[in-house]
Amino acid sequence: MWDVGKPNGESMMEKVESFKCRILTWDEIARWTEAVSYDIADNGFRPTVVIGLTRGGWVPARVICDHLQVKRLYAVKTEHWGVTANHDGKALLTQELNASIAGESVLIVDDITDTGESLILAEKHLQAMGPKEVRTATLLHITHSKKEPDYYEVEVPPEDWTWFIFPWNLHEDLRTLLPKILYEPKTVLGIQKGFHDQFQIEVPEDMVRRTIRHLASTGKIRKKGAKWHRADESPAPVTK
Repeated sequence: MWDVGKPNGESMMEKVESFKCRILTWDEIARWTEAVSYDIADNGFRPTVVIGLTRGGWVPARVICDHLQVKRLYAVKTEHWGVTANHDGKALLTQELNASIAGESVLIVDDITDTGESLILAEKHLQAMGPKEVRTATLLHITHSKKEPDYYEVEVPPEDWTWFIFPWNLHEDLRTLLPKILYEPKTVLGIQKGFHDQFQIEVPEDMVRRTIRHLASTGKIRKKGAKWHRADESPAPVTK
């Protein structure tokens, strides 16, 4: 983060969020899900049921089912502070499994382990339902996580922590990031530059405009002159 002064010269400073992001591609997802599937098969584990942690684990879970020829795919859902407004910051189980897995070999799939709390919570929930065995898999594993999956393809050390933007979450994440760029009014090209400067990602102009349109339609940002502002801020007067 860095500090910026208010446009009118006041001494009050605003913290500008800045952190490393990376936009992942479908090709990467295809490679990683295939690699994880091979690791599972080579390890001799034959899951009879796959559980996708929604929302992030649903797509990789389906692809892994395809590789491992598993027909039974179910979902459980966990959510965190920032989504469910759970003020203690812990994961919450918001959708339990509505199927019997007694005596089954179960594989839980998520996209990434960061805190690891979602995977821990889901595993505890499923273990209580009497399966024969439960194992876990993710595409990426950040090593500061409280939980290390049994299978994963990409290991990320804590010093390389990154906000990974998955293809199925691309527009949602851009809608989350864009208002953080508007700590001061910006043009479309200024917003595009902000994605690079604050988050280290290259976002095409047409995608920037699409994201602006989405946010403007829900009243989160608004335009005055050539510049966009956050809706919760009063734009500075335009001078000639």
